[in-house]
Amino acid sequence: MSWSSRHLLVPLSAVLLVLSACGGDDDKNPVCGNGIIESGEACDDGNRVEGDRCNNSCQVTKPTTDAGTNTDAGTETDAGTEQDAGTETDAGTETDAGTETDAGTETDAGTTTDAGTETDAGTETDGGSGTVDAGTETDAGTETDAGTETDAGTETDAGTETDAGTETDAGTETDGGAIDAGPATDAGTETDAGTDAGTTTTLSALEPAAAFARSGTTGETIPEPLSVTLSAEATTDVVVQVASSSPSVVVANNGQVTVPAGSRSAAVIVTADDAAGSAKATLTATLGGDSRTATVRVLGATEAASLAYLSPETVSLSSGQTANVTVTLDIPAAEATVVALSTTGNVGTVPATATVPANEISAKFAFTAGASGSTGTIVATLNGQSVSAQAKVTAAPTTNHVVISEFAVAGTGGANDEFIELYNPTNESVALAGWKLQYKGPAAPNYNTAAFTFPAGATIAAHGFYLVTGGSYSGGSTVAGDASAGTTIPMGAAAGHIRLGKAGISTAKVDALAVDTVGYGTTADSAEGNSPVTGTVATNGSYERKANAGSSAATMEGTGADATKGNSYDTDVNSANFIIRTTRGPQNKSSALEVP
Repeated sequence: MSWSSRHLLVPLSAVLLVLSACGGDDDKNPVCGNGIIESGEACDDGNRVEGDRCNNSCQVTKPTTDAGTNTDAGTETDAGTEQDAGTETDAGTETDAGTETDAGTETDAGTTTDAGTETDAGTETDGGSGTVDAGTETDAGTETDAGTETDAGTETDAGTETDAGTETDAGTETDGGAIDAGPATDAGTETDAGTDAGTTTTLSALEPAAAFARSGTTGETIPEPLSVTLSAEATTDVVVQVASSSPSVVVANNGQVTVPAGSRSAAVIVTADDAAGSAKATLTATLGGDSRTATVRVLGATEAASLAYLSPETVSLSSGQTANVTVTLDIPAAEATVVALSTTGNVGTVPATATVPANEISAKFAFTAGASGSTGTIVATLNGQSVSAQAKVTAAPTTNHVVISEFAVAGTGGANDEFIELYNPTNESVALAGWKLQYKGPAAPNYNTAAFTFPAGATIAAHGFYLVTGGSYSGGSTVAGDASAGTTIPMGAAAGHIRLGKAGISTAKVDALAVDTVGYGTTADSAEGNSPVTGTVATNGSYERKANAGSSAATMEGTGADATKGNSYDTDVNSANFIIRTTRGPQNKSSALEVP
């Protein structure tokens, strides 16, 4: 570190200390400027000149342009240059501390062998003696030197928080750090050349897990090509090494599978020979530290396939409805294979045959349901072997939409001991998410703005139920609600309207998005058919939709004949469609399905 004028004061201070020690008892009337440090004086340099290290009151002061001041280390000509440990106005002249003609002039602080010359700071011929050299407590390493808190190594210098190694420098968050070549978002990180050029594409899959290869062929596996897949698109060609556990399956190109730039996957080309090794080979794909395995079974050149199964195993349709059925073989067919089809029990019709193409393993065909109420099987036959699936034809639904099937406007738990039960009479599940349940008073001009909206994921199964409960619903211990409406549907005890509508339904009395509406009580003005459900409901009773035209309270409750036949009767006349139960019987998603 270069010296400045304050370094020259160090040996002078030592001399003054010695003189002070030799001065005997302090003069009771000290004289500032006599060169003797007396009582009350911190220094006495023999003069009373301001601006040096000892002021005209014989008190120590710091130079105004030291090597640690605002005009020092940190400027363009600072620590490390030929001109100073600071600026041009620092400790001396432009040829200050750091040059051969140090602190001041060519005839600095004494002689040419002073603190700043070639034999300076630290040598035996230094400014004073070896004991006060540039490594002592009062030298370049102390609080007042160029390595202390106020010098060129402090918080305001070139090694501090605002310098080239701190938080605002080339290794920190605001310099070449967080946005430079080192810290979190730099070369090696997720947002820099670590993602672009520093991260590594990994091997994510070798699929399918099981495939076939026919002996005597070279190409992709069957019925699906075995492929290696990377974690991301390759920016350059990526070579994945694929090894085989058996010579019966040899991977082309010495096992090197190349995923071309811009792609994520590539097919594995193999040559199969059933005489060369085992019938099955395990292929292992490796990329860096990642590896994946799959099995390839070698088929004989003319090996024949057998039937495996039909899917689905059970088919349930309404009369006249059609569904796809799949016949599956145990291995890919060596050539186009014809499978004979038939049905039993007059359950429906199928094509006479289905053909599985060569190197494929399955084929689809259509089944059309027959007479309502019939049951039987769908049969596939190949080379004297048969597989089958069960088939059932249900009665066509009398109603093709979700209905309000039962509701209670009060109960033993009070006025808000309410529930609204929905039933799905169709053969398909229905997504209810976003649908609404609305309430309107008996003579209100519109439905209430407040409504219950079905949550995301809400569905009602074919022939199943969905239960929405009020805030004081009392049946939760036996039949829990699937969703709670709280107090958003304040059904009147004597009369009112409940409406089920699809997402987007308005509050108007008439809306095309309405799915089902029930008006109850003699004063309800918007019931279906302008005919509301009327009658007295017991404290623990409810309104329930009929299963069919002949249903009554007796057949719908308990062990009645229609108690488990659903609630699908809908003539669009409320009074004709509902009965009044003496005891409520809510059902939810967990309740047994009921087929009309």
